[in-house]
Amino acid sequence: MKKYIRNYLLIVASIVWALSIVLYAILFNWFEKGINNILVQLVWPTLTIAVVGLVQWFVSKSIAEYMDGANMEVPDFSVVKRHKLQHKKGLSVEELVKRLPKRFVISQIDTERNKIKLYDKNIWQWGIGYIIEMRPEETIVFSFPFSSHSIGSEGVREKSVTQLMTYLS
Repeated sequence: MKKYIRNYLLIVASIVWALSIVLYAILFNWFEKGINNILVQLVWPTLTIAVVGLVQWFVSKSIAEYMDGANMEVPDFSVVKRHKLQHKKGLSVEELVKRLPKRFVISQIDTERNKIKLYDKNIWQWGIGYIIEMRPEETIVFSFPFSSHSIGSEGVREKSVTQLMTYLS
């Protein structure tokens, strides 16, 4: 999970950095200045992107450690929603794991308590984590965004949970 978040942050930071360089070049008319002035002016967008990326990494690091850790309890670092689904009798955790598509990364399986901890590896939905708990009559899916304050996280979560529920039914 840490590698996945690091790669995501590097991709986003690189795109934002390139766009900010182009915007600075247009706004401050870099095309008519010498190379030394351009290099000096590259410092501010580079430092800004680096600082924001580091802050995001330190915030995301605890989430990655939770997803990779053995703790199967529902986390308290964001808004958690509970979704119920009726399932067929006799469905085991192993069969459920086989039914999940490859886009979900399973980080932990607890066969004694019938729980699975996973997350979506889709780059646009990387911030949604799940804990699936199988009970005798129903399957409960706990979903939680890694950042409940991000723009559109609720819509992405609902869409992602709906897709996951179709695979489970």
